[in-house]
Amino acid sequence: MKSRYNPVLVAVILVGLVCALWVNWNRHAIEQRNNSVEMAMEYKDLRKLAALEGVSEEVVLKKFQEAGINSLMVFDTSLERLGKIGAIKLVTGKELRQAKVLGNDTGVFSNVKDIKENAVYIAEGNDATAFEEAWEDLRIRYGAERARMINSNPPIIEALGSTDLLPINAVREPVGILQAPLGLSSSEMRKVASLGFNVIVRPQNFVNVTEEKIDSIFNRIAKSGVEVNAYMPAGPEVVGYPNKIDYMAKKLDDRKLIMQEHYTQLQFAKVEGLVPLAEALNYKAVRTYVIDSLEQKKISVGEGLRRWALTDEERNVRVNYIRPYFLSQNGQDLLTMNLQYVKDITANVKARGFKIGEAGLFEAEASTIKNGYTGPYFPNKIAFVIIGAAVLAGAVIYLAQLVELTNSKQIILWGVMTAVMGAIILAGRGLVMRQALAFGAAVFFPVLSMNVILDIWDKTKTSSVSALKVILNSTWQLALAVLMSLVGGMYLAAILADSRFLLEIDIYRGVKLTFIMPLVLMTILYVKRYDMLGVMGAGVKVAVSRVNDLLNKPITFKHIALLGVLGIILLYFVARSGHSAGVPVAAIEVKMRLLLEQLMYARPRQKEFMIGHPAFFLAAYAAYYNAPRLMQYALTCGAVIGQASLVQTFCHMRTPVFMSTVRAIDGYAMGAVIGIILVTVVAIAMPQFMKLKRRYLEQ
Repeated sequence: MKSRYNPVLVAVILVGLVCALWVNWNRHAIEQRNNSVEMAMEYKDLRKLAALEGVSEEVVLKKFQEAGINSLMVFDTSLERLGKIGAIKLVTGKELRQAKVLGNDTGVFSNVKDIKENAVYIAEGNDATAFEEAWEDLRIRYGAERARMINSNPPIIEALGSTDLLPINAVREPVGILQAPLGLSSSEMRKVASLGFNVIVRPQNFVNVTEEKIDSIFNRIAKSGVEVNAYMPAGPEVVGYPNKIDYMAKKLDDRKLIMQEHYTQLQFAKVEGLVPLAEALNYKAVRTYVIDSLEQKKISVGEGLRRWALTDEERNVRVNYIRPYFLSQNGQDLLTMNLQYVKDITANVKARGFKIGEAGLFEAEASTIKNGYTGPYFPNKIAFVIIGAAVLAGAVIYLAQLVELTNSKQIILWGVMTAVMGAIILAGRGLVMRQALAFGAAVFFPVLSMNVILDIWDKTKTSSVSALKVILNSTWQLALAVLMSLVGGMYLAAILADSRFLLEIDIYRGVKLTFIMPLVLMTILYVKRYDMLGVMGAGVKVAVSRVNDLLNKPITFKHIALLGVLGIILLYFVARSGHSAGVPVAAIEVKMRLLLEQLMYARPRQKEFMIGHPAFFLAAYAAYYNAPRLMQYALTCGAVIGQASLVQTFCHMRTPVFMSTVRAIDGYAMGAVIGIILVTVVAIAMPQFMKLKRRYLEQ
């Protein structure tokens, strides 16, 4: 079996590593520089909280500002909202008709003659501006066919549509004209800004959107005189979808507004037009995190705080979108409980080195107020080609362990593959190729690192080595394996390093395969390396015959039971990976995660410190003491799980590269401790087990 590797390809891997480290250092600098987090709540949520607690809006808003909230979200207003606060007077056609039948005084609406049942009638209330804006918005939203002025003195508007009201918790149900969005309220924007909050506007898209309709949003903002800071979509579409997204981007850019991600989050609930709008804005966008309102009702304040603990640091979130709790817990009144909740989140943000301010951007260069946004981060394509060449060198080295290839043939194969790869990347964005290279880095390098370790174990087998010697050797050998696997991690982190991935507009594909393929590749390599099928040098006919004999062996219940157990383990292993909610997390595991998050800078992954690294120590013990080959194989596969998980950590591009690196080191430290304990237990128990085995055989 080859134990040496093509020196030219090894040199390529080292050059690629230097390039990857340079890209990741730049990425780290950008991630460190982007340290401003916006603390945002909905203006309407705080209004509701003030009403429930019987406290004035101003007092509640001031208290939350002192607790850390620096931005409030303003949505489109509605006829229902304007009517409740008295800004306008309104009555439905049904109510007006009934009042006239009963002979009741209809006041300002007494002049309405042709009353329509599916209509609402609107007159001026205590806010003349609100009436004017409602009239303007109704014409924009519904046109002259559904909204018309039917009386001039006093002015009365008739708007046609269903006046039925939906309950607050109704989701994705069509709303009637009373609850439908109108437009932004200039008085609300002015009130929020006057109290010192940043203003985030959340207008909904228009039916049959036009440039004139988009202009109405920005005209309203200009009319308010408020310096709006950001736009966040509301509803299932961005304003401008489907055919006016570029125009919406231009208007946002003219007012120097950034786009904040829709609160449902890009990869979990699609918002139509979100990605094209981000692209049109040259990625002047930020990520947002929120606990869904329905989900929040099911969890305690303490659980809510736990979810916020690492959000900004581990998810590249720069807008903390905080919803208040509307059910009391622990005997506290709602206002006190929610204020403490916000204070605790704010303290956690600051404790992790972030400052409270306007949401930060991932920019290519450090920006100032003078020069503004400097553009997105996209490394030079040449760097991607160099790193890709190193990944392909690793793939060829792996292939050379399976197939007899001279060094010259390896170099030729690598050269052809690199030329094709380079042409694809340089010709365009090369996203598919970069994804493929990232996948290659994730699956080949954990296996190659273990192959180097197998070279070491094969040279040092002896039955006289002490358990202490095994522990000492395993400790530095695992460190070596981790360092070699980290090479793949550095490649992966660099090959996908750009603003699209940092914002999770693009994500790493194939997370599930990243877990499975290293096991498959390790199995193929292990079977070939140790000739576990007994076909080495036997010729094709003999090899086919051996495989055929293996396939013809009768299957017993023991085989079925073993396959069933392995299948369950594999299913659990894969289901617990990736973004999907596969196997639920046990309560004890949640508590362990929370403890590790508090004790360590970056909580290590369980597949590393509980499975992979302990299995590495046991595999070393089995190799040194020449255990049965099948046992060595199983433990080696367990060790590969740890190395693959280590590299897979870097697939989450939202997590800072420094944190992913520290997580790998923390995983090594914890895994080594558990591995040392296991080897010690096995070393103590093995003599007793051998005695029992001899007694059994002698009977």
